[in-house]
Parts: sequence; structure tokens; C-alpha cells
Amino acid sequence: MKYLDFNNLKLSQIALGCDHYGESISEVIALKQLDIFADAGGNLLDTAHIYGQGKAGTLSSSELVLGKWMQETGSREKMVVASKGCHPYKEDMHRSRINRADMMLDINQSLDSLRTDHLDIWFFHRDNPEMPADEIIDMAGELVEKNLVHHLGASNWTTERIAQANTWARKHGKPAFSISEIQWSLAHCTPETWGDDTLVCMTEEQRQWYEKEAMPVMCFSPQAKGLFSKVIAGKTESLSERAKQRFLTDINLALVPKVKKLSSQLHVSPSAVVMAFLTSQRNPTIAIAGSSKIAQITETLAGSDLILSEEQIAYLSEDLR
Repeated sequence: MKYLDFNNLKLSQIALGCDHYGESISEVIALKQLDIFADAGGNLLDTAHIYGQGKAGTLSSSELVLGKWMQETGSREKMVVASKGCHPYKEDMHRSRINRADMMLDINQSLDSLRTDHLDIWFFHRDNPEMPADEIIDMAGELVEKNLVHHLGASNWTTERIAQANTWARKHGKPAFSISEIQWSLAHCTPETWGDDTLVCMTEEQRQWYEKEAMPVMCFSPQAKGLFSKVIAGKTESLSERAKQRFLTDINLALVPKVKKLSSQLHVSPSAVVMAFLTSQRNPTIAIAGSSKIAQITETLAGSDLILSEEQIAYLSEDLR
């Protein structure tokens, strides 16, 4: 397992994505995945107040499962817990919940579900572009001041908005955003193909900004729903309809021979190549591994030490820039 330095913490560059825990992924499977992840040296858990939330305002089944596991295994101090809040309720994705009342509701419910008194990292799960960034960062400072959150993050924010918030924070001595989480993988994707215009997908312009700022990025859907592994294995039809809509494009299919070639040369799985494409970037990058299958998590972790050279990264990404 590779790690990166983050303030006074060391973060595994493979995070365990805990969406759907206690929901479409049973608690039994989730607990096994957590054990496997911890045994492999993983220490970063990615969850959110809205993950597994059956109805607006209710508790997260994901956070409840994680809280149970950490208490039963006594592993809270070994884990870095990253959660997210203020996500719009699913019934209306364009009705922002970035306000103090919803922020405090979400953080307190998350802390109770996770059975902890603080979160190592807490993200605003979506932005509200109509709200000045300085107002949001001022509001979030309360969480740090009360020691409910140690580090603030921005999930699905553009680099322009993060820069606005952090410029204000540094000028006025406020806690700044120190980490981002967006959609990023070798496979090209856009909010349009994803089907969610509140989402932020990595672009080359944003990647250059992250590299310049040396800001860590946590990447969700890093394996593009298994696109490369399944196409290489001749199982394209086994991709879900959602995966086909988001990732089964000509530009991504053109990358398949490159992934296959590197996989063969390096004697690793296609998934290892795809994950290492992210974890070998110049800026600090973390790939979030999530799957309903234990075998997939095990395979991903088996390739967690792989480092790609700059030449290999350029070879994979030259058609994307």
C-alpha cells in the first residue's frame, strides 16, 4: 500500500468507498470488506451522510455500518474517516442544503452514526455556486473551532470555487479546504454523460491547478465501473446500463489496447493499471475503491503498490489532453 502525507496524517492512496453499505451491499459483506481493507494496510474510509439514506433526513446506513465495525474492532484510532454533508436531498438536486442548520444536522447525525466525537475529514458534498465562497468557508469554520472536524474538504467543487474559498480563508485566518473529491479516472467522463449537472469531473485545466497547488484529490469511480477490465475480458455486455451510458464511448474504447498492453508488460491486472494511473500522478491523489464484490476489492488491493512512470502516464493520457 502506498501512502501520502496529509497534514499530520498518513493516508492510504487507496481509500475504501463505503457507499451502499447496509443497503445494496449487505452488512455482512461490508464488514468483510472492511476487514480485508484494514489487513491490507488501508486506513482511509470514504462515506457520506447521504450514503444509504432511505428517506430525506434519515441516518446513513453506510455510516452506521462503519460505526459498528470501528467500535467492535477497536479500530477508530487506526482509521482516517472522511465523510460528507449538505448534499441536496435526492428529490431535488438543485435545492442547496448549504446552510448552518443543515450543516449541524448532518454533522451531528454523522458523528452519532459513526460512534465518534470528530471526523478527520469532512466535505461539503456539493457546492452552491450562487452562495459566496467566503460565506461558506466562514460557516464551516465553526466545525473546526468546535473540534467536530479536523480538516475541511470540497466535494464536487470546481477549482475556481475552491480557490475563491481558500483565498478568503488565508486572508482572514480561517480554516481552508485542504482536500478535494471529484470524479476522476483514466476513462473520460462529463457531468452530461454521467447524468448529473451538479457533479464535477476532472479536466486537464483543473488537473494542472491541483498539481500547481499540490492539493490532494480523492477520485470516485476511478475504475469507470469496471470498463477496462470487462472490455479486455470480452465481457462488455456485462457492464451495467449506467456504466455504458457514462463510460462506453469511442474515446474510452480507444484506451483499451493501451491498458491491455501495460497490464501485460507489467504482469498486473487492468484494474491495477487504471488505479495506478491516478495514484502515480504528480499531485497527491487517492483512488476510492468500491464494489459489491469482495473479489474485486481484493484484486484492487493486490495492485495497490504499483507505480507508473511519467512516460507510462503520458502514454495512457495523451489522447485525453
